[in-house]
Amino acid sequence: KIDIAYGGSCTGGKKADMDMYASVLARALAQGKRIADGVKLYIQFGSQDIRDYAIAKGYVETFEKAGVELVDPSCGACIKAGPGVSFTPDEVTVSAINRNFPGRSGPGKVYLASPLVVAASAIAGKIVAPDPIG
Repeated sequence: KIDIAYGGSCTGGKKADMDMYASVLARALAQGKRIADGVKLYIQFGSQDIRDYAIAKGYVETFEKAGVELVDPSCGACIKAGPGVSFTPDEVTVSAINRNFPGRSGPGKVYLASPLVVAASAIAGKIVAPDPIG
């Protein structure tokens, strides 16, 4: 079981990453699925240009319909700042950041994954490959 799915940051918040988050979430929405109960999915844009790209492509609307909490460009969970940080040792995060040093994103467990896996896991409520969501 996961508690937090974190997509984005400067590492996982590029245009191609937004394409991947959107593809998984659009497919889930088409199947009547949203973010799993008890899971928070944060998607953080790597820059204002990428935020504008996501708006222009219609991704922001898809993200919001799926239940994503959007985070503007800035330093974030990778440095234990802002949304996406765990608060207790029993919280589990699947994340597209590139660092999982103990305590780096809070006291919980952090599993690094691709944007596709982060989005699929947020829908499934556990760490999965994109295929199991259908």
